[in-house]
Amino acid sequence: MKPRKAPTFGLLLLALSGCATVDPAADYERAREAVAAATGETDLYQPGAEEAAQARVAELLQDGLTAREAVQVCLLNNRDIQTALFEIGLARADVVQAGLLSNPSLDVLVRFPIDGGQTLTEGGLVHNLVELWHVPARERHAESELTRTVLALAHDAANLAAQAKSAYASALATREAESVAEQNIATARTFLDLTLERQAAGAATEVEVNVARSGLLEEEVLVRLSRYEDFEAKRQLALVLGLAHAPGDIELVDLLVGPPDVPLVLEHLLTRAREHRLDLRTAEQEVDVARRALELERRLFLRSVEAGVSVESSDGDLELGPTVQLQVPIFDQNQAQIAKAEFRVAQAERGLEGLAAMAAQQVRGALARYSLARETVRLYEEELLPLRQASLDLAREAFAEGKTGFLTVLEAQNKLLSARRVHVEHVESLMQSIPDLEAACGLPFPLLVEHDAE
Repeated sequence: MKPRKAPTFGLLLLALSGCATVDPAADYERAREAVAAATGETDLYQPGAEEAAQARVAELLQDGLTAREAVQVCLLNNRDIQTALFEIGLARADVVQAGLLSNPSLDVLVRFPIDGGQTLTEGGLVHNLVELWHVPARERHAESELTRTVLALAHDAANLAAQAKSAYASALATREAESVAEQNIATARTFLDLTLERQAAGAATEVEVNVARSGLLEEEVLVRLSRYEDFEAKRQLALVLGLAHAPGDIELVDLLVGPPDVPLVLEHLLTRAREHRLDLRTAEQEVDVARRALELERRLFLRSVEAGVSVESSDGDLELGPTVQLQVPIFDQNQAQIAKAEFRVAQAERGLEGLAAMAAQQVRGALARYSLARETVRLYEEELLPLRQASLDLAREAFAEGKTGFLTVLEAQNKLLSARRVHVEHVESLMQSIPDLEAACGLPFPLLVEHDAE
């Protein structure tokens, strides 16, 4: 009986592996370009370039921090972004792995005679030929998954940049609120002085003086509270930026002012969102990944066709010949995995449709918030605040002349102090509506404004 010959493919397959390298540099650049398109900022942390990133962060922090510089620091220094970027390297490694053939198997069999005779030796190098058919589909699937990873990372980075901009706006608002609180103290002190003068003239009571004094004390409490809120807002900003600095050491350069008074058109914003939102592009890529996976599963109905050459040595004779071994797909034709892959395609397609609908509603909501905040700020600055100030001035003048009572001045003053505080809140809301619009549309605000201004 002839000994069984082990199948082999050949030594040529050994040369097809071992030369592949994993270099995600181009993929990091793709992520940087995607983030730049969404945020307008070209800086992004690159793994392996830590020293350059830290030097750039130190440069940005010099002489105070603008809102734009805060976004740049976030993209370079936020640890969540840095950690996520390594996922791109992992995905690139999967692409390289997908293009590699599995290692061939070397079989060696030696038989020693019991009753004398010659030693029998046989050997073979085996490999699965079906992999040559599978590799292209595997590579396409891995490349599609890599693109999805790049887009997902860019989307997350853009969201963090929006958080940095929003945190910066909150820090500006708390700083402005502290300034308003100090301004309100001056207003309340003026009223107390006026009340004391009226008391000295016999036209105001001790109760009225105490009410004026308590109002001043309440404003002093609000100053202390605003200082804490300023500290907390800067601490939250430092967290988003990945900074270990003391909150008080972070100097904000910008002022609390709203964006240009430019109305935006909903239809234009919806179109921009469909074209540029990174999460929509990621979802589209997830559909492609699922379709590539389905393509691969359909190829896997035939899993093994082994071919090669076997060598046999017996009684000093050498025998060399080809051999083939085929796994016959009678029972398992990969039906279940193909069905699962088809379900995943349908699942990804429904997910894309749902995300597109949600994105449209997010655009509508962000635009409504922006429009409301813009109109409210305009109303306060152009009408309400000037009216409240004029009312208080007239009430003070009449009170000093004895033409009106204490309560009239007190009411006018309280309304002015309240209007100043609420105005700051509305300006903050307007500034924070900008990153919401940017996230909803997938583009920086200047591009949205330029498009609708055309």
